Amino acid sequence: FKDVDTKAWYAEAVAAAVDNGLLYGKSRTQLDPNGLLTRAEMAAITNRSFGCYKTADISAYKDVAKSKWYYKDVALAVQMGTYNGRSSSSMAPDAPITREEAMTVVARALELDYDSYSKTDLSKFSDRNKISNWALPYVRAMIGADYIHGRTKGLEPLDNITRAEFAQIFHNIIGTYIVSKGTYD
Repeated sequence: FKDVDTKAWYAEAVAAAVDNGLLYGKSRTQLDPNGLLTRAEMAAITNRSFGCYKTADISAYKDVAKSKWYYKDVALAVQMGTYNGRSSSSMAPDAPITREEAMTVVARALELDYDSYSKTDLSKFSDRNKISNWALPYVRAMIGADYIHGRTKGLEPLDNITRAEFAQIFHNIIGTYIVSKGTYD
């Protein structure tokens, strides 16, 4: 990919995400690491990561057309319990996903124990008061589990997440991808 800076902060995480089939290019030569990740793309990546195979009925979401590439991925994500709509009739699959939404999806996928992270200290993040109430348990869990470290200015929970930032989250979680058969602890 010609647009990937091999010396950038994200280089190792993005390379691992691409090599392991989690992150696909926008074209044969463009990965768009600094581009925004959409809600549909996040659903697809999460599904690939966790091996989803069962779909839910998503006919209530009027903005998810059966003809779109992401229809099945959204249905898989809803069944898995990682995705809710932005309303009862809207999924907003083409919209960029916010950082707090991304943290929520990943925390749900990992089935983190939100109660055990309920006292996670967020005081080092000056913008902690911008975290939506519905997202707070998930954000606390992701930070408490040491998967999220924030941006240079804070958590910026309402900002959209880039493709590189999302690759970094998975890199923080996985550490090293297992590529050989065997039993692992």
